[in-house]
Amino acid sequence: MNHFRKNSPEEYYQLPPPGYTPPFIQEEREVNLRDYWKVIRKRRWTITAFFLIIFISTAIMTFTMKPIFRGTTTILINTENPQIVDFKEIFAVNTMDLDYYQTQYKILESRTLAKRVVQSLKLPEHPEFLPGPPPPFWEGLSNIYNSLFGLFPSFAKNNLSEKNPSGTEMETRLVNSFLNKLKIEPIRNSRLVKIHFDSHYPELSRQVPDHLASNYIQQNLENRFAVTEQAKTWLTQQLDGLKAKVESADEALQAFGLKHDIISLEEKENVTMQRLTELNEALIKAESDRMAKEALYRQTKNQNFDAFPSILENKLIMDLKQAYIQFEAQYMKLSETFKPGYPEMVRLKNQMDTIEKQLNQEIKKIIHGIKNDYESSLKREFLIQKAFDQQKVRVMEMKDKAIQYNILKREADTNRELYKGLLQRMKEAGVSAGITASNIQVVDQAENPIKPYRPNKRLNLMLAAVVGLFLGVGIAFFFEYLDNTVKTSEDVEQLIHLPSFGMVPEISSERRKRLEKGASFPVELITHGHPKSMLSEAYRNIRTSILLSFSERPPRKILLTSPNPAEGKTTTVINTGIALAQTGVRVVVVDTDMRKPRIHKIFGEENEVGLSNFLSGNAELESILKKTGIPNLFFIPSGPIPPNPSELIGSNLFKSMMKCLEERFDHIVLDSPPVLGFADSTILSTFVDGIILVVAGGKTPRETLERAKEVLQQVSAKILGVVINRVDIRRSDYGYYYYRYHHYYGKEGKKGELPYTPKEERIST
Repeated sequence: MNHFRKNSPEEYYQLPPPGYTPPFIQEEREVNLRDYWKVIRKRRWTITAFFLIIFISTAIMTFTMKPIFRGTTTILINTENPQIVDFKEIFAVNTMDLDYYQTQYKILESRTLAKRVVQSLKLPEHPEFLPGPPPPFWEGLSNIYNSLFGLFPSFAKNNLSEKNPSGTEMETRLVNSFLNKLKIEPIRNSRLVKIHFDSHYPELSRQVPDHLASNYIQQNLENRFAVTEQAKTWLTQQLDGLKAKVESADEALQAFGLKHDIISLEEKENVTMQRLTELNEALIKAESDRMAKEALYRQTKNQNFDAFPSILENKLIMDLKQAYIQFEAQYMKLSETFKPGYPEMVRLKNQMDTIEKQLNQEIKKIIHGIKNDYESSLKREFLIQKAFDQQKVRVMEMKDKAIQYNILKREADTNRELYKGLLQRMKEAGVSAGITASNIQVVDQAENPIKPYRPNKRLNLMLAAVVGLFLGVGIAFFFEYLDNTVKTSEDVEQLIHLPSFGMVPEISSERRKRLEKGASFPVELITHGHPKSMLSEAYRNIRTSILLSFSERPPRKILLTSPNPAEGKTTTVINTGIALAQTGVRVVVVDTDMRKPRIHKIFGEENEVGLSNFLSGNAELESILKKTGIPNLFFIPSGPIPPNPSELIGSNLFKSMMKCLEERFDHIVLDSPPVLGFADSTILSTFVDGIILVVAGGKTPRETLERAKEVLQQVSAKILGVVINRVDIRRSDYGYYYYRYHHYYGKEGKKGELPYTPKEERIST
């Protein structure tokens, strides 16, 4: 078992360089459903509490609520037939008139219609609207309220008026209460409307919707009749005055037409306008013809007549050209042999001249014809333009007269149409006044409700369960978001990128007392007293992590510290020392916490002489080195608390002591004050092979742990890992595995336990 004992200092390993931190690479992992499930398991009691509170509260309210019944009447509302429009529109329906339907919904909820129903059913006498006796609790509050307002007369007067309202105020309250119980529900994509009324009395719930529908139909008919009568009276007055205007306008129009010889100004009957249109069309054609001939005439000025279409299309010219070409070919052929004076060549030359003369004459005739056509079209255009201008003057004169004529005609036509329309509407109003059919019909009358509308017990309980569950889960995740403490190994690895050396389960105060009562040792020595417990296994895991933290050999000088006080650092130091000693190597635990020492109390020793005495030169190392009752384990108490612990730790004497202890022991475990707030741990980190940070699970903030790491790294400290202490296994994600494996291996008893034989060893001076 003495695998880690050295034979000589030369065989020992070489220390890692300053500032060395064991390599640890932690890849960022994505959050998955398992992480959410862990939060729910951890906060299951919070979720259960919120769920039960909401569910039980809803159940109590639901089962204690007085039942409310609902009666429903269904009516059909067609678009209201217009009164003063075309007679054809009386029975027409406009399905897109949304404003009309919105207006009808508001009329159904109007106070006027509500008052008619209240009066017809005598609702002020119904128990539904009668004030009931207040509960005793409210009666007591009312007495206190009146006594307080008695000190202030003005408030007391207002309170008295509220207690004894007038008749108008009572009616207003009654109508308000009625409208609060009434609900109008239009059926989507239809003309049907449901009228609901909620009441504690089934019979009243049935009567009110039926009476509201009948009063609504009656009120609609009354309004239509009143509007029709008003329209008839107004139309009669307007017709008398409009009739005189029509007659006067017709007479003025007739007199103006006779005076200016105007029969009609209609387009089909207006000869002057037709003549102007015809001349305009002829002028356009003449201009087009003239421009075409002018373009041809201008081409003749270029003396290039061969490309003229008229010349190219002339058969005589083409024949003359063909004959000329033939004679010219013969002449050229003879000129190769004979001189120009040869008789045959003279004859051919004369024929060519004759043909050329005829050809020129024909071309001149064609050119002269083009010129004559152009001059003729130009003269024709001039004559048409002159006639068009004269006709335009006549049209303008007629337009001037037509302005006044059209004004008189328009006035006469307008008055005639108005008179005709009003006369027709007068007759339609008389007909519609006799129509008593309504555009509103009752489709389904209300029936006596057989079961309460509210409360819906099943729905309320289902909603309470769903809301309670979701609210509980939401609160659980909110608490988890607010919780910034270190709880699991994953938190350590993701936050400061250091390995976790283990998780030490939390032991309750009752179990702590029970262990101390049944054994002769404190809980801080549980690794020695109860080697099969979960705590012992946890410390042995820490031991394994320490021994395997370096690749070549395990660290010898180890410092255990924590970011804050009271995080279980001393307990971890002692149990880690015990676990190392159980492997058969010599271990010494040094209490360098000379501010609040505890190790001497755990081992039942006095603290009169210790480390502080040695560092101040008042004691020898052998006198402060003490043997424990645990094999292979020794400790050095802190001694009396000095005024300057940091200066003592940083002295050369402490460095010499560490070298001496290193020669005698395989492992040196140091207990120190917290990192934050004291310089002791920072100084001690320069004398050790590695540092282990101890944090309290669920209590140490993440920012504190990160700050502690930064402080140690500033002095190039070698941080090996982190121990999470006092982990609540029941709430932790690892609780199931802890209990399962411990229970399984615990059944084996001594069969599953690794035996060791402790040896009594003494310190050789």
